[in-house]
Amino acid sequence: MVIKSPSTQRNWLRAPRFWLGIAVSLLALYLAARDVQWSEVIAALSQADRFFLLLALGSVLLNTWAKAVRWRQLFYPTHSRLSMLDCLSALLVGQLANSLLPARLGELTRAYFIAESTGIGKVFALATTVVEKALDSVMLLLLIALLSLWMPMPSWLRRSSLILSAILAMSLLAIIILASQRKKVVRTLEYWIERHSSLAFLRALKRLAEASGELGALRDVRAQVKLWGGSAVIWFLAAATNALVFGALDLKVHRLASPLLLVVLMTGVILPTSPLRLGVFHYLCVLTLSLFGMERNVALSYAVLLHFVVHLPIVVGGVLGLWVQNYDVRKSKMVSRGRSG
Repeated sequence: MVIKSPSTQRNWLRAPRFWLGIAVSLLALYLAARDVQWSEVIAALSQADRFFLLLALGSVLLNTWAKAVRWRQLFYPTHSRLSMLDCLSALLVGQLANSLLPARLGELTRAYFIAESTGIGKVFALATTVVEKALDSVMLLLLIALLSLWMPMPSWLRRSSLILSAILAMSLLAIIILASQRKKVVRTLEYWIERHSSLAFLRALKRLAEASGELGALRDVRAQVKLWGGSAVIWFLAAATNALVFGALDLKVHRLASPLLLVVLMTGVILPTSPLRLGVFHYLCVLTLSLFGMERNVALSYAVLLHFVVHLPIVVGGVLGLWVQNYDVRKSKMVSRGRSG
């Protein structure tokens, strides 16, 4: 299986997805800023409560720490050998890559760096990131179900979020099956690959099936409790960040605004966009808050402040992660030829 780093990808400036993302972001920026009185936006931002702003930044930092703890748990039963510094640094660098690079290369990036710094197999490390995203998809489904009990969900949101979370939840089920039936799945794949050269592309799936046998966290009840508990904490902190930014601008909104906005922003990651999700992030905020009757100037002020709160720790943390661990993205080949690490 081949895992490529940003240095081994084709020039992303020439990638169609990059330019499509730029186009989508520009359109979203226009839609978000249309008919906005910028003087009111700037005035609202200048009057933001610094105390609530610091609390919101603190919740993002706690959320990042909780994500690192959960990711470390996915390496069970060898997780105790991993330092939190290694996990946190790789996670921060991966988040930075996801924010700045097209095609969401962050999962490949952090899987590579955690493998390089700890000696863990690259395919196994990548499998943990797939499980992590699948766990989040289940939490997204649960949040949608809970919100549906108290408010009518917009059809566009319900449809897109259900499709996204269902696909990722199926990934979790597939990995659990692979982990429990690994030998049988590997033998079956080997049989078809050896007899049909056109199925050579299944070698990557075979490597993932082999690595899934190391996912002990999916077979241990205590580890699973920690994973689901950690996921609940992560999503609670994410919703709390939204609520704290409302507090920073002294906005009185419906109690369901924060979790609904979380659902929308999480679903919106499937859209192609420019670095740091400029434009798309803001328009999704404005669109969601309009459901609660929020005036456009106020909604955009909120979007700008929330974007700053969410992405400042990602950028600063990612740079610190590169520096602390002495990662060199330019030199990283991130390629494993016929080996898992």
